[in-house]
Amino acid sequence: MPDNSDLNLGPHLELLQHPALSKEEQGLIRELIEKMENLNAENVRLRKTILRLSSGNSPRMSSKLRDALYE
Repeated sequence: MPDNSDLNLGPHLELLQHPALSKEEQGLIRELIEKMENLNAENVRLRKTILRLSSGNSPRMSSKLRDALYE
């Protein structure tokens, strides 16, 4: 799965400078960009949490294997 933690907002920010856009449309685009940044940050935090939780829950070696090694 590709790492999307680095958003390329350049084209979206350039769109704000388009002369045909009204102030209302520029505001809507700014709002969407802000939401996209927030969702991306939340996505990164959730991925880190899932990775941390999934790696901590599974034992490193099965109990049968561990018991066999101790015998």
